[in-house]
Amino acid sequence: MLLVRRQEFTRSAERAMAGEPIFELGDVRITPYIAQFAGTSYQIASIGSVRVVRGRKLNRVAVIVFVLGVGLFVAAMVRSSGSPELAEANFPLAVSAVIVMFAAYLFQLVWPSRVSKLLLRIYGVDVEALTSSQGQFVLDVKQAIEAAFIARPQHENRKTNT
Repeated sequence: MLLVRRQEFTRSAERAMAGEPIFELGDVRITPYIAQFAGTSYQIASIGSVRVVRGRKLNRVAVIVFVLGVGLFVAAMVRSSGSPELAEANFPLAVSAVIVMFAAYLFQLVWPSRVSKLLLRIYGVDVEALTSSQGQFVLDVKQAIEAAFIARPQHENRKTNT
């Protein structure tokens, strides 16, 4: 599988020497000279290194459940203001709200959303160029930039020889 992907990018690098992009999908386009991500472009010559970092982000379901728990807790507090009898009657609602908030926290720990980030080292500073929940897509972009590192000198050599 990995060998097939490397062969694909080698062919892409060869096409790039003919003036075609190495990689192009959606808002991402990689050529031997330019890496474009949506509206931002980076010169391949200015990129010192490229790496992929995996991380976590907040799970939407966990956030919604947590906000629901906070809402239940606030409702229990509002309904129980005034007398101790109301406070005792709304105590189970407050306990339920705390349990819901704790469950949301556990849900976030167990099932976080995964995200992959493409970091480019440009003039000694890491720049986050691409973030996606599709890890394979980010890895393919990384390989395309590495192919551009290789294709660019070969492309320049062909220009000087002609």
